[in-house]
Amino acid sequence: MDIRYKIVLSFIALIFLIIIARLYYLSIIFHDEFSKLAQNNIIRKETLLPARGQILDRNHKPLAVNKLGYSISLSPYLGRKKNRDLLDKELSNIVHHFPNFEKEELKNIYLKEYSIYSHNYITIIKFIPYESMIRSYTILSQSQNIKIDSTTKRYYPNDNVASHIIGYIGSVTQNEIFKDETAKYIGTIGKTGIEKYYNDFLQGKLGYVKMKVDVLNQAVEVIEKIIANKRYDMTLSLDINLQNHLDKEFYQKAGSAIVMDAHNGEIIAAGSYPEYNLNYFVDGMSNEQWESIRDDLNNPLLNKMINGTYPPGSVIKMGMGMSFLEFGDINEHTIIETPPFIEIGGVRFRDWLRDGHGSVDLIKALRRSADVYFYRLSYKVGIENMAKTLKTMGFGQKTGIDLPNESSGILPTPSWKLATRGEPWRIGDTINASIGQGLFLTTPMQIARYTALLATSKLPTPHFAKKLGDEEVIYEPQDVLSPFQKSKLHSLALGMYQVCNSKDGTAYNATLDSKITLACKTGTAQVVGIPQDIIVRIPERQMEYFHRSHAWITAFLPYKNPKYVITILIEHGGSASKATGPILASIANKMESLGYFNNKEKNE
Repeated sequence: MDIRYKIVLSFIALIFLIIIARLYYLSIIFHDEFSKLAQNNIIRKETLLPARGQILDRNHKPLAVNKLGYSISLSPYLGRKKNRDLLDKELSNIVHHFPNFEKEELKNIYLKEYSIYSHNYITIIKFIPYESMIRSYTILSQSQNIKIDSTTKRYYPNDNVASHIIGYIGSVTQNEIFKDETAKYIGTIGKTGIEKYYNDFLQGKLGYVKMKVDVLNQAVEVIEKIIANKRYDMTLSLDINLQNHLDKEFYQKAGSAIVMDAHNGEIIAAGSYPEYNLNYFVDGMSNEQWESIRDDLNNPLLNKMINGTYPPGSVIKMGMGMSFLEFGDINEHTIIETPPFIEIGGVRFRDWLRDGHGSVDLIKALRRSADVYFYRLSYKVGIENMAKTLKTMGFGQKTGIDLPNESSGILPTPSWKLATRGEPWRIGDTINASIGQGLFLTTPMQIARYTALLATSKLPTPHFAKKLGDEEVIYEPQDVLSPFQKSKLHSLALGMYQVCNSKDGTAYNATLDSKITLACKTGTAQVVGIPQDIIVRIPERQMEYFHRSHAWITAFLPYKNPKYVITILIEHGGSASKATGPILASIANKMESLGYFNNKEKNE
């Protein structure tokens, strides 16, 4: 036999063997996989979306709810070229009923999602209000190509109120889908505030339904159905009535205010000002609306409660006083001479009072906010000891509040300055830090927490969540102070009491209207430095607005039986007592009218 003939026969035999092997593989080995594919061609699985949980205030008034409405989806087969005329017809029908939508825009949405491999309806309109759909529902639902489903849209009934606390939801991004696959089906996710921090709880769990479909993709039988979990509502500790009062007090002001339970850390009311309308971020905003927010120099998008960092000014002096008592070999009655200034290395460190305060002990130093008292003792005690005490009180670290992206502030030390700035520590840094200036930065939330520690001897965790569903949210305060430190709290409290209640106290005149006995401390935090050759400072009110000092006041109340903390910061407010004292008294009186104090407590 010719060798070429043998080669041809061998080649033919090899081809037959390959074909037989392939048939065996497809019919036997791959049988199960093809069965699954065939099954998928006749079974459709639809995801059932849960309703997002509502957010309520402590009295069950709504802060974030869901508006009822409908979505419109189209059959996946309309994307085939032979069905494009039918697609145009259905879109024209929809636009006829809802003329505020553009046909070409809806078509682009559909074609972008269309795939020959998908048998799921494609959503082209995510939300139409209930009242708008009712007139057209019967007509549109007669088409087999149009699918109308009930849905919801997030709505914030109070618009601006507590915007930095509640936060808002928005369209999900690819990165967010990567972290949370559920968000892919829901299409929205919490972006800021409580909406983001508690997103996993609020969004609930997905359900699904499996059904047999015919060649036209019409359901003929439900095989399995798992209902989406019930809606998970949450209750905040906020009181919307007190919250509204804060908003009125901060009208056309920038800054922050916090009202907190001194014992358990529940925040009764709080705000970062100016605020913004949450519904803009759900519905979409105009260019003018976005530009008004973006270009506002008072930065309405910054949550100043936890992300705004400021020099604490004199509100830090109770903490500094505690450090002096620990490490300065003094007691609260030790007299220190406080002239108008001290001079170190050719630099004069002046008191805020031009003629100084004469002889003061710690309690008078707090009452009169005598700077030189703190200069002289800080020089003796040193920054490391001061920082050690203040770290115990919660500075330089996050408070643990249930909001995203909290700042730690800066508790400056020599090692920190060298590591972050490459500069050595100087004695002037220590002296400036002693009155809450220089490199020292804190957040209003840290000041509120520190004030609660002064009032109760324990460091609470500030929080907004009161209930998740029916489950109470409880945070235990931390017992961080030594026995010695606890024994000195009464002296610091006495100094704070005299600030508001002694005639020479820095906040006496500004808080006279309070119906509740206050213990407080004012603080003025400079924004710009004062040159050495300036002896007589110009009044804050004569400075350019953004050169004026920030104004602080922090308080606990009632004095003898502390229940609540109020911390207020007015950006560029100038004189602390004038800018913040009347607001403090007004908030205390509003709390009294709302029933937060009994008759006995009012005068304690």
